Amino acid sequence: MTTGERPENRLAREKSPYLLQHARNPVDWFPFGPEALEKARSEDKPIFLSIGYSTCHWCHVMERESFENTAVAAVMNEHFVNIKIDREERPDVDQVYMQAVVAMTGQGGWPLSAWLTPDLEPFFGGTYFPPDSRWGRPGFTELLLGIARTWSERRGEITRSSEKLMETLRRTSGDGGELSDDVLARCARDLETSFDATWGGFGGAPKFPRPSALAFTAHRASRVAWASAPMMLDKTLEMMWRGGMYDHVGGGFSRYSTDRKWLVPHFEKMLYDNAMLVHAYLDAHLRSDRTDFADVVRDVLAFVEREMTHARGGFYSAQDADSEGVEGKFYVFTPDDLEAAVGADDAAFLTTVHATSDGGNFEGSNILWWPRSPEEVAMSEGITVDALMKRHRDVRGRLYEWREQRIRPGLDDKVLTSWNGLMIGACARAGAALGDPAYVEMAERAATFIEEDLRDADGTLLRRWRDDEARYEASLDDHTFFAHGLLDLFGATGSSRWLARAVELLDEIEARYADADGGYWFATASDDLVVRMKESYDGALPSGNSMQALLLTRLGALLDRDDLREKAAATVRVFATSLSRVPEGYPLMLCALAEADEPPRTLFVVGDPESEAFRADLLRAHRALMPGRLVIPVLNAERDALESLGVPLHGKTAGAWLCEDAACKPW
Repeated sequence: MTTGERPENRLAREKSPYLLQHARNPVDWFPFGPEALEKARSEDKPIFLSIGYSTCHWCHVMERESFENTAVAAVMNEHFVNIKIDREERPDVDQVYMQAVVAMTGQGGWPLSAWLTPDLEPFFGGTYFPPDSRWGRPGFTELLLGIARTWSERRGEITRSSEKLMETLRRTSGDGGELSDDVLARCARDLETSFDATWGGFGGAPKFPRPSALAFTAHRASRVAWASAPMMLDKTLEMMWRGGMYDHVGGGFSRYSTDRKWLVPHFEKMLYDNAMLVHAYLDAHLRSDRTDFADVVRDVLAFVEREMTHARGGFYSAQDADSEGVEGKFYVFTPDDLEAAVGADDAAFLTTVHATSDGGNFEGSNILWWPRSPEEVAMSEGITVDALMKRHRDVRGRLYEWREQRIRPGLDDKVLTSWNGLMIGACARAGAALGDPAYVEMAERAATFIEEDLRDADGTLLRRWRDDEARYEASLDDHTFFAHGLLDLFGATGSSRWLARAVELLDEIEARYADADGGYWFATASDDLVVRMKESYDGALPSGNSMQALLLTRLGALLDRDDLREKAAATVRVFATSLSRVPEGYPLMLCALAEADEPPRTLFVVGDPESEAFRADLLRAHRALMPGRLVIPVLNAERDALESLGVPLHGKTAGAWLCEDAACKPW
């Protein structure tokens, strides 16, 4: 029986693209919920919990090898209650069991495989398991049968294992301690030590973009003398866009590079990576005025608007690494492909630029990249850089149209509030700093979509929208990321609506996520899982506590409220031991610490938005924007609304005003 001929399981009733990918598995899957838990308790069966996401390559592999295998499925169905979760829909569940698996094995990743008691307490776990023993990993069927025997014959071992893990997971208070005075300088030194001076970036293969580390580098370099910071930023950002991790045909960055030199990517494209990298390239452009960095910003946002945006404005989540079951197939070219797409002359031009060859640089085909800089290529060809890039834009446009005839990778078209918040901020900042209102309009449409489509009947923010269904209680990340996006949108437009909503979100965070005793912020509003998690580590995504601390500093400066800034500093100090031990792991939290400990710096631009002078001042303010400095547009029609929200206008008249060190002066 082929996959398409198999009957549907319970996942067919779900909206998640990831769960729907498994809707015809022979596994008796349950979505996470009371039906599965009741079955596990009534039949006294352990739970097999499988967590992944729709664009995860190894999730696809494990599905093909094991979950579509009727013999493997029979073992799963006989001995376990099997639950499948989309980590992007339920990050709260993923956080709990990812921490458990890391505690057990020392590493995590997806697909996440965890075995739980009927009370949801974990006792064993890992990530990908092959169907048969290989690469030092036990075979999945062998593992399933072994766990089933242990559950039946040696339950005490499982009880002791789960009790030990629960002790680890329940340590949800902050780590306290004293915050070392040199923690910011130590983070800077750690980044310098791990910096790759040849290829840019931090560490070796696999190499991740680490936009939070780039944000810290730009933030600290704007405040103290740090001689190597500009080189580290420029080298990293140039080599990333020149590498194969960047799609030189359609725009946008892949998740990470499997090698040190950014050449061979893991081809999935995530909304959040591209949003945070827009911020990084924009920061670098504003510092150095490098046009290539501004071009990357425009290119990424063109990709997002063209391929990652719903008709009503919300941003989709991700594009898959695989097409036709092969990772990267959509993105690579043979010389014959290039000639068929653009003709012999322009194929030769692409070979000159991207060093393509018959043997290729990836499994017999070519990932396009710039092994030489545009300046080096232009010099070797005896033309100007402008002429080179103009021809490249024309040729790649035709190559894009040819590539569009291929079978595209899968699109995860759910809209997530948190990731949309990051992209709303990226679009708003880019529009304001590059003087392009189209980007600001993208941000406004997405923010309106969230406001109208991702709230329940009581107005409570929700996490996920897809196919006209909004669902799942919003998390701390959803609130803080969206609030940051709205503050960037206020800075671009001056509309008090967006500032008012950000203040409302802060109030909701206080009511729903604050730990009154610990000083930190829980990841979820409810405690219906085995533990209520907190997050502080800035990984692929910033942590909710880091973003909340930054939100408190931003609103504290914007509303002239020292109490908010004090809460930001208190949040950071809750994690003092972790920050002092491994400061490089918490770069955005350290940005919040720096902002909370120094006087606010704000740029007010006051006047009529139709005035040429006002528009020029606002563009100048955004182009002069240093990390941590706020631009506050004050439209004449919005003065009363802003003052009612607490913005300290103090009679400021038309023009631009710089406020720092407790004083304001014309700017």
